[in-house]
Amino acid sequence: MNKECTIVQDLLPLHEEDLLQAETKQFIEEHLKSCQECRHIAEQSQIPLPAEVNPVGASKKMIRNITVKLTTIQIFFVAIAFILAMSTAIMNNSGFILTYTTLGAVSFLFYRSVLITVLLAGVPNFIWNCLLYMTDWFGEFYAESFSEALQIALTSLIVHLLFTFIGIIIGFSILKTREEI
Repeated sequence: MNKECTIVQDLLPLHEEDLLQAETKQFIEEHLKSCQECRHIAEQSQIPLPAEVNPVGASKKMIRNITVKLTTIQIFFVAIAFILAMSTAIMNNSGFILTYTTLGAVSFLFYRSVLITVLLAGVPNFIWNCLLYMTDWFGEFYAESFSEALQIALTSLIVHLLFTFIGIIIGFSILKTREEI
């Protein structure tokens, strides 16, 4: 390939758009008559490009698939959190300390939201305690009055959420440590 071929190939797009001066246009046309390689390149540039693929449809499908997978994972995670919260509330012993701390840390790492973490840990516990202390589902009442039952349920909720907040702090610390690395 000589210097003329390089110059002609650089000017071909302008030639196709008819943006060249008459002398330059004549020079390119003469060169194309004599040079097979440049003529082939000029012919190839005349072939229309294929129609663009519509990326919107593909991206919508991809986003929908990702959303379905994330939703499935979240539902599974919420179910596990609910089961853990209920099982530790049923035990009524100190086993909830590690469970709620772990639940708080893992929930915060997964959702990165204090509100969702508190709801995941608190709602099942509060529901269970209300059922336990305010109804006769289990054969006996643990409280003398509704206000006493509500006070016991709220106290239990506060204690469980205290350990959930410790877990959230641990999760937050893990996130900050990973960001610094």
